[in-house]
Amino acid sequence: MPHQVSLGDDDTAVRRIRRELARLEALARRRRMRTWIARVARGLAGAGGTFAVMVKLKVAGSLGGKLVVAALVGLGVALPMVVLGVLALAVLVLAIVQCDPGSGSDCPGDCGRRNARRERLTGLIDERVSWLASRDGPAPCRAPDRDRARARRRRWE
Repeated sequence: MPHQVSLGDDDTAVRRIRRELARLEALARRRRMRTWIARVARGLAGAGGTFAVMVKLKVAGSLGGKLVVAALVGLGVALPMVVLGVLALAVLVLAIVQCDPGSGSDCPGDCGRRNARRERLTGLIDERVSWLASRDGPAPCRAPDRDRARARRRRWE
């Protein structure tokens, strides 16, 4: 879903901003595709593994029961937020009946860094789209992280 902006004059700043906007939008598209592929792969692996274990251990009497349980586990592996919602509901029920569910971490890994990167990418895209639409003030500068990464690559070459 590239942004279409009418172009009055083709100066170097406008071409540069359009090129950067296309690059940033491609980054966002690739990230969404990688996320989708990873969810599908995790879900299929979870469902397949669960189904194989249930067939081997003869858990859940019918084939339909095995498929339903495997699908639920696959959904939980593919969409961890669903599992977190169910766990939150379980914690709420346990809190109501005065049970201690134990402690755990809210976010395994580096969720904060990923969210910050996504928000920064969205901000860069919005900044370039708004500048191309209005062309008020100087053109947005290049992404400083990209310049740092380029300098780092030159150092290692």
